[in-house]
Amino acid sequence: MRALFVLLALTACTSDLTTPSDTGTPAPTEGTLALTFRIDTDYQAAMDEPAIGTFYGSFWRGSEVTSLGPDDGAEDLGGIEVALDLTAANPTGVLLTSDPLPAEEIVVLGFLDSDANAVPGAPEPDTKDPVTLPNDNDFDVVGGEETTVEVFLGFLNP
Repeated sequence: MRALFVLLALTACTSDLTTPSDTGTPAPTEGTLALTFRIDTDYQAAMDEPAIGTFYGSFWRGSEVTSLGPDDGAEDLGGIEVALDLTAANPTGVLLTSDPLPAEEIVVLGFLDSDANAVPGAPEPDTKDPVTLPNDNDFDVVGGEETTVEVFLGFLNP
């Protein structure tokens, strides 16, 4: 009889330990990224103008990006355009939250147009614009969650 009570007690304690797949509800397949920004202070000091301007970038599937950038034929998952002031040494607060992204590795690639000369509709970095590097800006999107990440501008475009 005592064994029956122990079994019932254990069953009661574990009955709430279900996962979405246990209940038949599929796990969320999308999540969001909340973006903060920071620049390498050595590169910031080497800039011709203050680290202020518009950040232009995109979200990419990690599986479609190498250390040189997106693979040929890769399509971005959405654009990023946000005003930045990176003159402080600390990261910014959250400045942008993405639309839903697939729950997988996502890479943020882009640049800060610190001299305000990017071509509208087709922005490209020019000399000494701070840029992101793929290996510094790959993030895991968690299904059903908002994940805060720091986009790091760790290089000046040659």
